[in-house]
Amino acid sequence: MRVTTPSALSGRRVLELAGESGAYCGKLLAEMGADVIKIEPPGGDAARNLPPFWHDQPDPNRGLSFLYLNSSKRSITLDLDHPEGQALFKQLARTGDIVIETFPPGYLDGLGLGYGKLKVLNPRLVLTSITGFGQTGPYKDFHSADLVAAALGGALHVTGEADDPPVTLAGSQADMMASTYAAVSSLIALHHSTRTGIGQHVDISAEEVTASVTHVCGAGKWLDDQIIARRRGPGLFAAVPSGAYSCRDGAVYLIVNRPAHWRALAQWIFEVTGNRAVLDPIFDGQAFHRYDSRDLLDHYIAELTAHFTVAEFYHQGQRRHLAVTPVNRAAAVVHDAQLAAREYFVSVDHGGGRMLRYPGAPYRHAETPWRITRPAPRLGEHNEEIYCGELGLSEETLRTLVNAGVVPKGVAPVTQRRSLPSKEGGQGGFALVEEISGDPPFREGEAVASAVAALAGLRVVEFTAGMAGPWIGRHLAYCGAEVIKVESQKRPDVTRAYIPPWAPEMGIQTQLSPWFTDWNAGKRFVTLDLTQPQAVDLAKRLVASCDVVVENYSTGVMDKLGLGYQELRRVKPDLIMLSSSGFGDSGPCRSYITWGPNIEAVSGLGLVSGLPERPCTITQYAYPDTVSALHGLFAVLCALEYRRRSARGQNINLSQFEATVSVAGHVLMEYLANGREPERLGNRSRHAAPHGCYRCRGDDRWCAIAVSSQAQWQRFARAMGDPAWAADARFATFAARLEHAAELDRLIEEWTAGRDAYDVMSRLQAAGVAAGVVQNIEDQFRRDRQLAARGFFEEIAHAKKGTVVANGIPLGLTGTPGRSGQTGAALGQDNDYVFGELLGLTPDEIQAYVEAGAIERE
Repeated sequence: MRVTTPSALSGRRVLELAGESGAYCGKLLAEMGADVIKIEPPGGDAARNLPPFWHDQPDPNRGLSFLYLNSSKRSITLDLDHPEGQALFKQLARTGDIVIETFPPGYLDGLGLGYGKLKVLNPRLVLTSITGFGQTGPYKDFHSADLVAAALGGALHVTGEADDPPVTLAGSQADMMASTYAAVSSLIALHHSTRTGIGQHVDISAEEVTASVTHVCGAGKWLDDQIIARRRGPGLFAAVPSGAYSCRDGAVYLIVNRPAHWRALAQWIFEVTGNRAVLDPIFDGQAFHRYDSRDLLDHYIAELTAHFTVAEFYHQGQRRHLAVTPVNRAAAVVHDAQLAAREYFVSVDHGGGRMLRYPGAPYRHAETPWRITRPAPRLGEHNEEIYCGELGLSEETLRTLVNAGVVPKGVAPVTQRRSLPSKEGGQGGFALVEEISGDPPFREGEAVASAVAALAGLRVVEFTAGMAGPWIGRHLAYCGAEVIKVESQKRPDVTRAYIPPWAPEMGIQTQLSPWFTDWNAGKRFVTLDLTQPQAVDLAKRLVASCDVVVENYSTGVMDKLGLGYQELRRVKPDLIMLSSSGFGDSGPCRSYITWGPNIEAVSGLGLVSGLPERPCTITQYAYPDTVSALHGLFAVLCALEYRRRSARGQNINLSQFEATVSVAGHVLMEYLANGREPERLGNRSRHAAPHGCYRCRGDDRWCAIAVSSQAQWQRFARAMGDPAWAADARFATFAARLEHAAELDRLIEEWTAGRDAYDVMSRLQAAGVAAGVVQNIEDQFRRDRQLAARGFFEEIAHAKKGTVVANGIPLGLTGTPGRSGQTGAALGQDNDYVFGELLGLTPDEIQAYVEAGAIERE
């Protein structure tokens, strides 16, 4: 297929040495135009053989998760244990911009391929390592798994029903977020490398990523109110009412966050059911007024929803400006009218007349659109193309490398190795490839450490509220960008509507919210009444001085204000503008109201996750908001890379619905390929057994355990003291353990129940088994030696409190580590700096704008 539109990352080469836990990072880069070369070991990536398979036909080229996570890449085979294989990799690294790897810490160093060696070959190279715990710290050599990262990172503790074991999200979401962070960090490091000539090692920890993604239940809130959030089913601790409610033909998810929304819902309940009690003023106001009435209000709402079908309640509720969405199964997502109108799903040609539909773009770039350029590659499909066509090896040399097992052929593991003959005919090794493997000359002083922040010099203007928009600016500011947030006295950021739980008599305190810190630390703040034409003119002048605009107002609001992209590009022709909303800027639901949990429900994530007997599984940390923010951040970085080459800006539209479907895409592939709803597995896995959360001694104490191989099973049994039941034929093989998983879980829990969760983790990790305590925020803050050693929790200067503590930003930039600027800013705190120093207004001119009502002061 001939490509006629440009790609944002065209010309960038990425070498992927990643298994399943890092594959999504390469996919994100590849589908924005990077040349991603997947370097596979003998036998290929193990993920090729993971079920489910297309048409249920086991085959290394038909695994649905592999197909989804590896589209648009090229594949070569290479045995890095061979010296000649290491030499070939070095040659590839000379031409690369980014290397992605998921090996245990120290593995590449042991091969002579660690960052210290690679930066000599290519000083501009970015090496991105994705591991469970990072490259340093007391847990760096611990075994990890997606379930273990979710446990230690705090996600499990707040997901599921209070009476059930903590439960994970379907689709290995800890790995998906670690991969997304890796893609973001790689581009930030690449931005810096392009400017300075200095690459760096990016150190991504899946535990830290999960702890960051769950920051809504993080250190700031806990230190503020001393309440540890925990599981409460689909209802949210911070929003009353909220939850999944039954209709005549399914369920809807409803969340009420604002007083006006409660009044609209109460009036609807009264109109349909005649219930006058719901109109009692005792329920009015902010959500905390209704906390003690949660169960009663759930009953009132259930009486209302029982009168409607899902579609009726969804659309009528949205017309009343209520945040309500369907709780969708996979089939409903695939056939969703909004996604269909935006042509979200795309068909990919697998050759031979085989077409398969895939989840589509997580973001929409006007100039450099996302695209799947090819299906996932067959093992070693591009060996000749890359080794001969690009590295310049002769066909004879390649055949010799293949025969020696340096470049393995096919999917069968290489069982014998032969050293390559030297040019003299002996058993040499390096001689055949020494002409392509010599290190380039490196002169001291060519690349020196840079003290410049990775994104220094970048200016961003935000028109945002809530989470999905502000968290983008939070990361940009952390990396050195100047981020200016536009608010108004009438519509401040929602996190400013904060009443201290430790002193409710103080009323609303606009500077004290811990969530304000989480989403807005390090920014500058101005106040403009954008209903005033003079304020709009000032906003345009501000945009003219910036590089990026981020906005997440309701669809169409910026256009109505005269600040839409087409208008702003008149004052800043190379402007990059990201607009983020629940459903995007087009389609029948474009103006619908959503919060993060609504998107979990409508995206299918709520019904592919959790225990099969439960109606819906919703996180307590608004997972789609962080998903959308990180994808939006990646989208902006891609646009900056394109602008560097072309001097062209562009508009980017992000639908939080589409971004969330994308991170669950490999789960939805089962319906797209086989027409079958994905099985709800709870904490179980098709790829590991045992795999679950097991009760330990104490109140709500659990340990997650993931055994992924026969060798690990044997070590696990020994760590338990070789109980007699472990030798039972029912548990002798992986297939047998999977078949008898319920009985296996019961027996394991008999062993864990009388033990401390940390003792269980320590004993199993010492035996080489992936295990992790299901930690809450107090555990992470007070007991987690790894987070402490790596300085995960950040102390931030606060305008009113002196200092506060927040969950960290786990970008892992070792060469240009970020930091958070001050938090606790007042509304309009930076008016004089922004309008005076940046825009050049005199004090008298600023005062005139204040008197006209354009600039607001407290």
